[in-house]
Amino acid sequence: MAARDLVFQSGDRVRTSGRFISGTDGDWLDLQRSDDLLIKPPGWKSELSIRLIGADAVAASSEVGPNLIPGRITVVGKWHAPALGEQVRLGDESIEVEIQTPEGRPSLRRVDRTHPPCPPPPGGWPLNVVWHDGWPHSPVSDMDLDIRDLESSGALVHRAIFRPSEDQEVLVVAATDVEAVTRELSPSLPNQLCVVRSRFTRAQLDEVRDVLLAHFQEWRLESFGTGNSNAQGQPFATAEPVCVTPELAAWTDTLPNGLLLLNPTITPA
Repeated sequence: MAARDLVFQSGDRVRTSGRFISGTDGDWLDLQRSDDLLIKPPGWKSELSIRLIGADAVAASSEVGPNLIPGRITVVGKWHAPALGEQVRLGDESIEVEIQTPEGRPSLRRVDRTHPPCPPPPGGWPLNVVWHDGWPHSPVSDMDLDIRDLESSGALVHRAIFRPSEDQEVLVVAATDVEAVTRELSPSLPNQLCVVRSRFTRAQLDEVRDVLLAHFQEWRLESFGTGNSNAQGQPFATAEPVCVTPELAAWTDTLPNGLLLLNPTITPA
């Protein structure tokens, strides 16, 4: 999906999830995803809150069930907001609720790190994990390798530990210079290393980070990062905006496919 397909405007139908709050100033949906673990007073809401029009406050506070969190709801409805370019203040944005369900925000699918993207060596990946007090220890997880030169040169872009079983660990490295990284790390990790050619360079990831940092408030980002990789060990960046603005979408759609994953809180329905 192109980023421009995630853009919506006032009057469009949208979908979002969050923490329902009802008070003397009306009904709200707090969209904040990060939790600072601090105790808040009853009725507290973050700056990432929007008004709900026509929500069922009784159902939102009482519905519970398997995999449901009391007070967390998902809504679909018509989006109302100031015109583009106007300053947005708390309460200026609202959703006219059409559908309300007692479901929290869906969790992101975890990356499968059980199958390294390289073929195993003859005889298979070695059993190299020893367990102490419930924690795995191996040359991979306990590695003390001086790889700063490889990272600073850009030869090594990303690294992650894959676990084919609870007794096996394999270091998977995405690299722009596969030969140099393999030559440097293989002696310390015999038959425990998988090096793949990276689709993206460290410079590309750093440039994405710099742009997101520069537009953090303008694009209403809650978080972003570049330390991610998929099941093939390929690196990518992520950003979690409240919604995808036209400017964010226009820039994202100029990037190589797969370099940046957008995970907005509010999406078109």
